[in-house]
Amino acid sequence: MRARDFEALGAATFDVLVIGGGIHGLATALDAAARGLSVALVEAGDFAAQTSFNHQRTAHGGLRSLQSGRLGLARESIRERRALARIAPRLLRPLPFIIGTYRSLVKSRLALRAGFRFDLWLGRHRNDGIEPELHLPAARLTSRAATLKLFPGVRQQGLTGGANWYDYQIVHTNRLAIAFAEGADARGARLVTYAEAIAPLKDGQRITGMRIRDTLTGAEVEARARLTINAAGAYAGVVMKSLGVTRDVPMVKAMNLVTSKPASDIALAAPSPRGQMLTLVPWHGRALIGTAQSGSFKDPADIAVTSAEVAAFIADANAAFPALRLSPSDITLVHRGIVPAQRGRGGVEFLSTPQILDHSGEGAPGAMSVVGIKYTTARAVGARAAAAAAKALGGSTRRTDTDTAILPGAGIADHEALAIETARAVHLELAPPIIKHVIGVYGDRCAAIVRLMAERSEWRMPLVPGRPMVGAEVIHAIRNEMAMTLADVAIRRSELGATGHPGAEVVSAMAAIAAEELGWDAGRRNREIAAVDAFYEISDPATR
Repeated sequence: MRARDFEALGAATFDVLVIGGGIHGLATALDAAARGLSVALVEAGDFAAQTSFNHQRTAHGGLRSLQSGRLGLARESIRERRALARIAPRLLRPLPFIIGTYRSLVKSRLALRAGFRFDLWLGRHRNDGIEPELHLPAARLTSRAATLKLFPGVRQQGLTGGANWYDYQIVHTNRLAIAFAEGADARGARLVTYAEAIAPLKDGQRITGMRIRDTLTGAEVEARARLTINAAGAYAGVVMKSLGVTRDVPMVKAMNLVTSKPASDIALAAPSPRGQMLTLVPWHGRALIGTAQSGSFKDPADIAVTSAEVAAFIADANAAFPALRLSPSDITLVHRGIVPAQRGRGGVEFLSTPQILDHSGEGAPGAMSVVGIKYTTARAVGARAAAAAAKALGGSTRRTDTDTAILPGAGIADHEALAIETARAVHLELAPPIIKHVIGVYGDRCAAIVRLMAERSEWRMPLVPGRPMVGAEVIHAIRNEMAMTLADVAIRRSELGATGHPGAEVVSAMAAIAAEELGWDAGRRNREIAAVDAFYEISDPATR
C-alpha cells in the first residue's frame, strides 16, 4: 500500500470522495476504482477500527432473513458469502452451527426441514468457483442424542433434536479489511487515515468535496470531488447534517464478548431470556458470544461499555448457554459498535436493509450516503453505491470483478515455502513457530516481513520470549499498511491484541520499535501505550 499522503488530497479533483474507512467505505472505494473512477477515501481514525472491528467474525448466508421471509436479503447474503470465499479464501474457514429444535410452530423439525430445503435450492450455487476446502455442506437436522452431545447445556424441555448448518468464520477480520484497503490502493484509490471530514465544500447548493483535517498534525486541506459519498458508519447522520440533509438515522449499541473460555469447533445458537438470538462462536480457541443490543437509541459517541451492561450480557449468555458458566473475570475484550437501527413493533431493533441515499432531492446535490448493515454484504452494497456514483457521473455501470478478483494478501498458496525461500535468499534461518505465525497472519505478505527481518537483528527477534511475533511486523505495519499509532499495530495489523490485551511487556516492546520508526519522544510513546490500555477498559458510570 502506498504511504499516507495527506497533501495529495488537495492536489487534484477526484471523481469520488468517500468519507469513512470502515468495510462499507473500503468496499465502495474498491469498486469505484475498479470502474476507472479517480477515488479518494478519508477516514477519521484507522481502517475498520470502529463498528467494522466489532462484530462476530462470521460471514452469514442469510438463514434469519429467509426465516423472516426476506428472500432478497437471503439471496444476497448467500451470494456475498460466496464472494468473500472467492476473493479472500485464506481468511475464511467453514464453521458449523447447531441450534436445538422444539415442539413449536416455527422451531419444529418440520418447519426447519422445509426451510433448509428452500435454502438448499436458493443456495444451490453456493460453492461455485470456491476452493474445495471452503465448500459448505447442506444444512441438515440432527437427532436428539446427537444434539445433546454437540450442544452441552442445551435446554432439554421439549427438545426434539437439532438443526445444523454451515457459514464461514472470518479468521482474521482485520487482515480482510486491510486486504480491501490494499485492493483499492492497487487500483489507484488514494486512501488517507486520520483525516477527518469537517465541512462541505459547495458551489451554490452543490457539494463539491469536503474540508479535511489531519487529526495527527492539525493541518487542513480542501479535497474536491465531483461526487461525495458518505460512508461514515455510526457518524453517517452527523455527516448528513453537515451536508445540510435533515434525516433521522437512529442508532443502537451492539456488543459481543470475547472470553478466555475454551470453545469447541462448533458454534452454538440459542435465544436469551429477552428473546434475542445469541450465538457462541469459537474464535482462535476462545468463545466469542454475541450479539447484544442496547434497549434504546444511542448517539455515535456512546461507545463506552459499562460494567452493568457487561453483567446483563453475561447473565443472558449463561441463560442461553448454561454450560458456559461465564463470569466477569473471563471477559478479555468487549467488542462494541454503534450500528443502524429502526423502530420496530417490539421497540428498538437492528436495521434490516442497507440504504444507498442520493441527496440530490434533499438540498445536497453531489452527495450520497451509504448506510450499511452487515459485514457479509458490504462488498455488494459498496458495488451498488459505486455503480450509482458512476451513473451519476456518466461512467460505466457494468458489473466489476470485485466479487471474483482475489484481494491482495488474501489468496491461498504455499506460503510456508515462500517464507522459507525468502529467508534463504536473505541468509536467514527462521524458527518453525515464527514461520507458522507469520504465514498464518500475513499470507503472501510474509515475504516482505522476512526481508525486513534481515535488515536488523532486533527486528528478527521475538518481541518477548516465548511469543512468535517479531519486531519486523511492527515495521511492516508502519511502512506498508499505513499504521500510524500503536493501537493500529497491536490491535488491527498484527491482531495480537484482537482477542484481549496482549500484555504490558509486548506492548512496551512494540512501542519502542514504533517510536524509533515514527520519531516519537518518550511522552508520545507513553501516551500511545496508554491508548492501547484504554481500549480494553470497561467503564463504571459512577466514575465518569
